Amino acid sequence: MLQRQHFLSTAEFCDRKKFTATNGDLVSMHFEIIPLPEAHSVKSIFDALQTFVYNIEISISEAVGDITVRENDDANPASPVAQHRLNTMIHNVVQLEANNVAFAAYRPAGEPGTERQELGVLVCDAVDEDDLFPYRPLERARQDMTMIMMLEWRANDKGEQVIALSRWWCFRIRS
Repeated sequence: MLQRQHFLSTAEFCDRKKFTATNGDLVSMHFEIIPLPEAHSVKSIFDALQTFVYNIEISISEAVGDITVRENDDANPASPVAQHRLNTMIHNVVQLEANNVAFAAYRPAGEPGTERQELGVLVCDAVDEDDLFPYRPLERARQDMTMIMMLEWRANDKGEQVIALSRWWCFRIRS
């Protein structure tokens, strides 16, 4: 992710790719930078993103209009680690299942005079095997997601420090 954004400014940027993998999986990859010039704290945005992730089944249902149900119910909003076992009915036609684990870390700014600035990182990856919640390939399509989100202070084109959200994600619908 750091190499991907190295030569990019904090201006809004988006790169999307969609393709069919050699094994038939449908893949969608995205990389984007979203400047947040009105934001004043990485921590406040980080906390909002954690709340979004904690309530991911509600967030997905509201965003796409299809009902998403969490099949595991042991999430803890205060934990930096969470597992999301989700089942979505798409247009009352196909069931889509996802099993992801998410990690979050926030680093506050260092002492005044140091170079260390606030940083927030959220990472999510697909669970390959889960004995408690096994995949059901005969009943549901499987969606894997890998995602990295980073919140940091960066200099914009005018040299001013702004908070920027950089995120990369890859969705894969297994064939």
